[in-house]
Amino acid sequence: MFLCYNIFCSIFLNKEKKDIYPGKKWGLRVMSLQESLKLVASIKENIQQKIKHYYLYKYIELPFIDEDRIILLLNSMMDSNISKNDMAKVVTSAMLIQIALDTHGKVTNFGEDLKKRQLLVLSGDYYSGLYYKILAEVDNIPLIKALAEGIKIVNESKIVLYRNEGIDIDTYMKNLIRAESSIVTKFCSYFGNSHLTPIVEDFLFLNRLLSEKEKVNIGHTSEMFEALVKCLFPTKQLAFHELSAELKRKIVNTCDQYITLSKNRLKEYIKDLKNPSLLLGQRMKFLVMERNTVLNIQLEEG
Repeated sequence: MFLCYNIFCSIFLNKEKKDIYPGKKWGLRVMSLQESLKLVASIKENIQQKIKHYYLYKYIELPFIDEDRIILLLNSMMDSNISKNDMAKVVTSAMLIQIALDTHGKVTNFGEDLKKRQLLVLSGDYYSGLYYKILAEVDNIPLIKALAEGIKIVNESKIVLYRNEGIDIDTYMKNLIRAESSIVTKFCSYFGNSHLTPIVEDFLFLNRLLSEKEKVNIGHTSEMFEALVKCLFPTKQLAFHELSAELKRKIVNTCDQYITLSKNRLKEYIKDLKNPSLLLGQRMKFLVMERNTVLNIQLEEG
C-alpha cells in the first residue's frame, strides 16, 4: 500500500517546485516531499537493522513496520527543538514498542507449536529491550513514562477485544481504536500536540478497517471480522466463512459504515489541519480519496 503511495508521490515530485514550509532549518516544515519520504525510509531501514535476528526469523515472520505510524510520529515533532538525530531515535523507540506489542498480540494458546509461541514472546521482549535501550541513550525518562501510559491503554483495550464477552459493536470499535492508536497519541501529547489525537485515531482506525477487509477478500482469516460475528450474532457460534451470504453481507456493510464515518471525519480534519508536514497532508488525502479499495468478498452460502 505504502509502495503505491511512494510511486504516486514520485510522479508529482517534479511538478511541485515549492514543496517547502517556512520554519526550522532542519525541521519537517522545510523538508520537501522527497526528503520526507527519504527520512521515513531511513528510519524504517534503521528499525529493520535493529530487529534483525537470524535465529528468530528462521521460525517466525518478520514484524510489520508501519510507515504511516512513522509519518504520524514525525509530524508530532515538527515544532519541537529536538535534534534531527534524536528525532529519529525517539521515533524508532516508539515504533519498537509498537512492534513489541503487536508481536506479543500474535501469541495464542492454539494453532501454533510451542516453540513458535515461545519465540514470539521472546522476540516481543527483545524489541521491548531495544526500546528502553534507545530511550536511555536519549536520556528521556518523561517520554518513557508517557509511552508507558500508552502501553497500559493498549494492553487494557486488547484484553477487552480478546475476551469479546457480551460487548456491543461500538464498544468493540472504540477499544480497537485505542489499541491501534494509543502509543502514537501519547507520543503526540508528550510533544504538545494532543490536538492531533482525533486525526491519529481515525487515520490508524481506517487503515486497520481497510486492511481487515482486504484479508477477507483474499480468503484469509480476519480477527476483526470474527469478532464482529460475536458482536452482531452472539448466538451463532460460527466463524465468518461459515455464515450465510445474508449474514456475511450484514457484517461487511457494518464495517463499511465505520469506514465511511472514519473517512468523513478525516476529510474534515484535512480542511482544519494547519501546517501539517507535506507528507502527512498528502498521505491523508491519498488514504481518504484514493484508497477506495474495491473488494469482491465472496458471499456464498456457508
